Amino acid sequence: MVLGASAAACQSSHSFDRARNGYFNLLLTKQSAEPGDSALMLQSRRAFLHAGFYNGMSQAANAAVLQIVAPRSHAHVADIGCGEGFFTARLRRALADAMPAPPVCYGVDISRPGVKMATSLDRGIHWAVASLHHSPFLPKSLDVVLSMFAPIDAADVRRVVRDVGALVTVTPGPDHLDALRAILYSEVQPHSPTPALMADDTLFLPPASSRVRYSIVVDSPAQIMNLLAMTPYYWNISRDTRARVEALTRLEVTVDANVSVFKPRLETGG
Repeated sequence: MVLGASAAACQSSHSFDRARNGYFNLLLTKQSAEPGDSALMLQSRRAFLHAGFYNGMSQAANAAVLQIVAPRSHAHVADIGCGEGFFTARLRRALADAMPAPPVCYGVDISRPGVKMATSLDRGIHWAVASLHHSPFLPKSLDVVLSMFAPIDAADVRRVVRDVGALVTVTPGPDHLDALRAILYSEVQPHSPTPALMADDTLFLPPASSRVRYSIVVDSPAQIMNLLAMTPYYWNISRDTRARVEALTRLEVTVDANVSVFKPRLETGG
């Protein structure tokens, strides 16, 4: 499709109007409920992230992306599963500050409320509501696909990423949110070091991985609840367990993430 000021259109005359907020809704769904993260999760995530608790994680992801695209004069980068846009907006600023030409950045998520919130952060990013399994990109059109704690469709990512590009994933490290999980569960299991959906992948080479780990102190009951509400744990705990978290006034917790760079496995002629 060709992106215009008010619509996106293809050669077959199919078109999608640009919403007033500046995003495209490319998701054709017959579901009665909005797919993707709930409004509560999105609002809690925005409040927590904009307080700076995950800035170190964001910087590590940006550095990994920049290392891939820095030798190039320009870059096309997509955050697949962008949520409310915090990491996407920070990535574009980091690339714009470091590269000779402004990057072309996309933020894609299945959640319409999330993408709608994201447009308020940076109108220079192309935002779209779309499936992560059928992302709206031409084959081999992206230098980097970024996935921050989001589901991954390896086959679709391999379709859209260039042979000299990469998939960058940020996933929970073994100790991520350790103190919170210790309150929620009697036995805390460490997170897997490899993104679950990439464990048996054959389309990419084994990743080069690094780890970012630091402690944060959340000393606001509201922010502690924001942290809980932005995680899947919120929906899987009892009312009594939730009440224990609500009673907290201070929580020291570990931020622990694996940053993995997957280079495409190139096809060889036979």
